[in-house]
Amino acid sequence: MHAVVATALAEISTNIVEGSNAAAGEFPWQGSVQVRSGSSWFHICGCVLYTTNKALTAAHCLSNSASSYRLGFGILRMNDNDGTEQYSSVTSYTNHPDYNGNAGGYPNDIAVLRLSTSMDTNSSAVSTVNLASGSNDYAGQTCTISGWGRLSGGGSTPNVLQKVDMTVLTNTDCSNRWSSISGATVNSLNHGDSGGPLVCGNTLTGITSWGISSCSGSYPSVYTRVSSFYNWVQIQ
Repeated sequence: MHAVVATALAEISTNIVEGSNAAAGEFPWQGSVQVRSGSSWFHICGCVLYTTNKALTAAHCLSNSASSYRLGFGILRMNDNDGTEQYSSVTSYTNHPDYNGNAGGYPNDIAVLRLSTSMDTNSSAVSTVNLASGSNDYAGQTCTISGWGRLSGGGSTPNVLQKVDMTVLTNTDCSNRWSSISGATVNSLNHGDSGGPLVCGNTLTGITSWGISSCSGSYPSVYTRVSSFYNWVQIQ
């Protein structure tokens, strides 16, 4: 598996630490993976719209039947209706065949979700994102993660979509920074709001995968490198 790494931390479920509120329509490809509890739906992971009816997320976010999930896009405030939201049930999803949730570093932590209803990308709040391809590792570039992750380790989740800029590290630098932690394996992988986007410009370069639960800022987050899975994504 391959990935990029950045110098901001997040808990393995959902965290945007030291972020700020996003503006309406700033991240129109940002989505929410939700599960039903009773009559309500609850956010569990981020996702990213790359065609009008397909989205990417982290494979570790998905373990139930496709009918257990719905996706939401055009969301700014998770607990309010801004009139821009679009929702769809999930007809099916595919985790990468080599994903291993029991292995160090969550290798191949990427999944494709198929929507039953195509999103209307004529909306100012919803659009698709370009997928990174080729050999550019974006090391040294300032990129942005977004999501509704916890604001601190064990803290509350925000209502408003959060964003934070970070500098992308090389795999070697990231591995060196994690070298003191037993079981932390950087496979050529990153984390903020699980399954959510790491975007450089208008290009999706990473899918949030994992980090450290304390969100202390001492270790970089780890993201699935999208360019390494570009060909696999195209045939899904």
